[in-house]
Amino acid sequence: MLALLAVARRTRGRLQPLFEDVTVPQLVLLDAVQACGREGIAAISAYTLLSQPTVTQQAAGLEAAGLLRRIPAEDDRRRRVLTLTERGEQFLAAKRGLVPDRLSAAWGSLTAEEQSMAVPLLRHLMELVSELA
Repeated sequence: MLALLAVARRTRGRLQPLFEDVTVPQLVLLDAVQACGREGIAAISAYTLLSQPTVTQQAAGLEAAGLLRRIPAEDDRRRRVLTLTERGEQFLAAKRGLVPDRLSAAWGSLTAEEQSMAVPLLRHLMELVSELA
């Protein structure tokens, strides 16, 4: 498991040069905001497996950069939900394809047998990690 975490960290480091204006974790957060930001910080935290304070801190930086906004929830004005700004939508659309393109090349270097073993294993590891959160 530690080896998997180390590989994930190295992968993130190798992808970072693709993004001069945000970090890879911030890009992940933007994706999560698009997917479930209207459900609030807790939903984004669950989606990304990041703590709520981390999501809140990262969101503040992305809000300052004009990529997202925090607005009061319609059902409870004390609670905040996150939405992408128009600039954030455009930014995410432009950057989203860069990661799969790079990872697709790595995936293509695996044999068919390795690919068939990797998918179920990765799904199982994700389930195990989700249980820890």
